[in-house]
Amino acid sequence: MQKIILGLLSLLTKRIIKKHRPFIIGITGTVGKTTATNFIYDFLRTLHGDRVYMSPYNYNGEYGIPMTILQSKSPNRNPLLWMWVFIKGIGILLRKSYPRYLVLEYGIDHKWEMDFLVDIAPPDVAIILNISKNHVISFPVFRDYVDEKMKLAKAARRVIYNKDDKYIESILEKMKNKEVVSYGIKNPDADISTINIQARLEDLSFSLIKNAQSYEMHYPLIGEFQVYNILPVFALGVSLGMDIQDIRERLKDIHPQKWRGSVLKWVRESLIIDGSYNGGHNSISWGIGYLNGLGNEYNKILFLGDMRELGDESKELHTDIAEKIIASSVQSVVLVGEEMKRFVYPLLLEAWKDPETGESDRVFSFLHSRLAGKKVRDLIMTAPDDKKTVIFAKGSQNTIYLEEGIKEFLYDLRDVDKLCRQSNSWMDTKNHFFESVIAEI
Repeated sequence: MQKIILGLLSLLTKRIIKKHRPFIIGITGTVGKTTATNFIYDFLRTLHGDRVYMSPYNYNGEYGIPMTILQSKSPNRNPLLWMWVFIKGIGILLRKSYPRYLVLEYGIDHKWEMDFLVDIAPPDVAIILNISKNHVISFPVFRDYVDEKMKLAKAARRVIYNKDDKYIESILEKMKNKEVVSYGIKNPDADISTINIQARLEDLSFSLIKNAQSYEMHYPLIGEFQVYNILPVFALGVSLGMDIQDIRERLKDIHPQKWRGSVLKWVRESLIIDGSYNGGHNSISWGIGYLNGLGNEYNKILFLGDMRELGDESKELHTDIAEKIIASSVQSVVLVGEEMKRFVYPLLLEAWKDPETGESDRVFSFLHSRLAGKKVRDLIMTAPDDKKTVIFAKGSQNTIYLEEGIKEFLYDLRDVDKLCRQSNSWMDTKNHFFESVIAEI
């Protein structure tokens, strides 16, 4: 049945694209896809208004791209709603109007998926953010994962790419007749680069360099890594013939999405950097680096969940996270999930344990996030009075649910709607999971 539905979706959406011929900006990468996609969408909206479309549900992948083209929400397993989606799609095919610009996020988790996606919607501009280890169960050979991602660049005429990523550039060098614009951090060989990055709790600032000219940038964003999500927007603007000043003006009101680095508050002036939607090695590493860069006047807490879909690489990448934490100035770490308990907790305990008791008051491990959230709350309440607490929350999606832990130390319960996965269906799924975990304990 799945093959039949995908086949019908492919047939219908390919015909829609061929008839209406929208200008397609395709984004792929391992870290920051959705954030960069939203920044690009917001930027294009300042240029073309309602003629630009992006899925409001952050869809990607073999179902997500077709559902975005159909401007529909996934029916999941409801056959009646699937019928309505196809009826709506036929209506879109027959009508004269359709968005002039499509912003599509091309996510993959198995071989040949990118072939399926670019066959439906070949991009006019491909934006390749970065490529690091992910979905290694489906891609045990990392080069296969890189090659699959780079099929998006191969299908496009223009390519915007992260020049700091050595894998991307090595493959692009073999592709001919491509218009390319590169970007990077402190990379003089990139078309657009940055220096003087200052990542504070108040804002993110940096100097953007193009053609030896410097432009000062300030954004209400958390973390140096957000520079990698902003630079593709400037590169796209340059590719479209715009000047840096105009691009900067159109980006002045840019803000992060919920759950992807947004800031929430709790008691005692503590701040929660909420990245709970998902997490991987790069994003967690950047979070550790960000907290490490804060001064000694802060009480720094990491609230981390498992990194999933890593297969045989899980031990190596979780161990690397543990080593980064040990080398940092983070005061406390609260872990959620079996992988964190297996690979990270023992290393932190060994580094921080009391020689007499063999225990530590700096690292804690839990099987589910609600119990872990209570521990974070205790750590905030017992922090020194002269220090402001900052909590960085990041972890994978399924069964980790760090957002439920955040509720345990969220000051204003009206901010619950700022957390991810709060629909009735999601809450039913999560409550069933937590009940199952408690029953097993």
